[in-house]
Amino acid sequence: MRSLLLLLLVGSVAQAQLLPNGTTASFRGSLPPAPTADLSVEQEKSIATRLAKLTTSFEQLKQHRYAADAEIFLKAVRYAIEFHEWYDKKPDDGIKKANALLDEAEARIEGLRKNTISWIGGTGSRVLGFYSKIDGSAQPYGVEIPDGLVYGEGKSPVPMWVWLHGRGDTSTDLHFVYGRLMSKKPGQFQPKNTLVIHPFGRYCNGWKSAGETDVFEARDDAMARFNIDPDRIALAGFSMGGAGAWHIGSHFADQWAAVHAGAGFVDVKRYQKLTPDKFPPWFEQKLWHAYDVPDYARNFLNVPLIAYSGEIDPQRDAAEYMMENLAKEGLKPPHFIGPGMGHKYHPEVIKEVQASMEAAVLKGRNNEPNELHLQTRTLAYSRLHWLQVNGMKDHWDEARVDANWDRKANRLEINTINVDSLVLHLAKLPKVVIDGHPAEFTRSNKYSDAWVWRLESTGSSGVHKRPGLQGPIDDAFRSKFLVVLPDRETNSSSIDQWVKTESEHFMKRWRSLMRGDVQFKKANQVTEQDWKNSHVVLWGTPKSNSALKALLGSKALSGVIGWTDAQIKIGKQETPSQGYVPVFTYPNPRNPDRYIVVNSGLTFREAHDKTNSLQNPKLPDWAILDITQPPTAESAGKVVAADFFDANWQPIDRVKSTADR
Repeated sequence: MRSLLLLLLVGSVAQAQLLPNGTTASFRGSLPPAPTADLSVEQEKSIATRLAKLTTSFEQLKQHRYAADAEIFLKAVRYAIEFHEWYDKKPDDGIKKANALLDEAEARIEGLRKNTISWIGGTGSRVLGFYSKIDGSAQPYGVEIPDGLVYGEGKSPVPMWVWLHGRGDTSTDLHFVYGRLMSKKPGQFQPKNTLVIHPFGRYCNGWKSAGETDVFEARDDAMARFNIDPDRIALAGFSMGGAGAWHIGSHFADQWAAVHAGAGFVDVKRYQKLTPDKFPPWFEQKLWHAYDVPDYARNFLNVPLIAYSGEIDPQRDAAEYMMENLAKEGLKPPHFIGPGMGHKYHPEVIKEVQASMEAAVLKGRNNEPNELHLQTRTLAYSRLHWLQVNGMKDHWDEARVDANWDRKANRLEINTINVDSLVLHLAKLPKVVIDGHPAEFTRSNKYSDAWVWRLESTGSSGVHKRPGLQGPIDDAFRSKFLVVLPDRETNSSSIDQWVKTESEHFMKRWRSLMRGDVQFKKANQVTEQDWKNSHVVLWGTPKSNSALKALLGSKALSGVIGWTDAQIKIGKQETPSQGYVPVFTYPNPRNPDRYIVVNSGLTFREAHDKTNSLQNPKLPDWAILDITQPPTAESAGKVVAADFFDANWQPIDRVKSTADR
């Protein structure tokens, strides 16, 4: 009888995992939310005065190896003031937090000055920082070092868990850093003789975009400091962190000794309960495949997976859905259920989860496996250990690779679906058979230890979509980028105003959601090093942005993008120039290892912050916007046409107006 009641309860609660409008229950109308106990002008001024003094003192030490350990506190207070991130019961609590962070910043600045870095050694909890390769911002992460753990240079490498936190609309830098700094009790798990880190993940983006990059940069920073065993690193998380563990575990299955996903969503359509009448445009549905975990389920054949759900937790539905998808791939990982539990761990079952994870971590990651199974929809996530998909026949359709290496026979057998190029990262090449035929490989021009195979029909000349340069627009914001603003005006005040408004909107949104300051220059200030080291995000028109004008005149973009005073043309799609703006990404003609992005920042906007499941790319490789329609919380303008480029970065003939689809 109890089982029947629980099943009925699960069924009814599952319909309420989101509010009826598809919004996360904790959402307060914006990210970050409005303050609950705002400070007065005088109170903020007092904090700002102290912040400015410490910032001046810090600037002299910014080249120190551990400078980010101090700057995370300064940035946290600066953003709290800028966005009024005061979420306590009364203003005095916010003042207390700000001053606690400034006290710590002051102590660490003095430590940097004397080169006495006292906050790194020992055991217990602390918060550290690193400088992001994306935007140069100081990003925090928490560290838990259990009593008795022997670690460091000259000692045996130690295991580490990477714990991904849940959604916290009010957990901006100030509150995250304060919580980790003042924490007196460990997190959900306390694995034996194991260091645990807590990445910030750029606040609240579902561990996607820059939040995904943040996980690896925090991991790598901790590895460099604490002498971590690279083959005994586990990934785990709960709620939004569980969604992150599903996503990052499946997309980067070769990076972990084990993955634990607790109570997190895994896709868009099912989680949002979307029916065909509510589907977004076709290209956005294609882009769901970037992060939807069922599309990468087969990758869990490469790494131990342990799932957990509360018995009556609405999020259990996502885990059960994944179990169905995993079963299709011949997998049946343990799925622990907390009896009678909602959205939390059962106090006894969590011990079983931890024991299973510890056993997998103790065994360690096999860094040279003989068998690999790769499933992907994009070249952005196309590598497992020594094998990488380097080209796909049809991008955003499923690609698979199954490889079996008989080392005694020196024979590597590979079977593929929707793959036209592979790279093997091996010092010495065995005999390789691909899809039943002997395969010829050539040495890679890019890597000294890599061999490249291509279908004969693919060819090797020209620009191709390849890992790290496959689109869509949002892909440029997962690694280092530079915004390039207009250096002159046009004769169209409406376009100039749109460019000004939207570029400022993007830079402010990056600060508020991705918690970093955008690096920017005017077009006439861009250097050769900028073209070499960064994706370049150009705002304006050929008339207003001299750097953009020069690029559009290049041979590489000839026949792809046409933009005159009268007309915008992408492939066969044409619109007038007046009242319309193209947005697109493309390999940079001045450096084909980097993107250019034109007139776009992140394509998901404020309306999509109501649930992390919607914080996904909304535009493909290119689009044309009608800017006579004012920007909204969903779009920078009315999308009149949009599509992907093909595998050779050329327009596809199917392009039509979205109204005709």
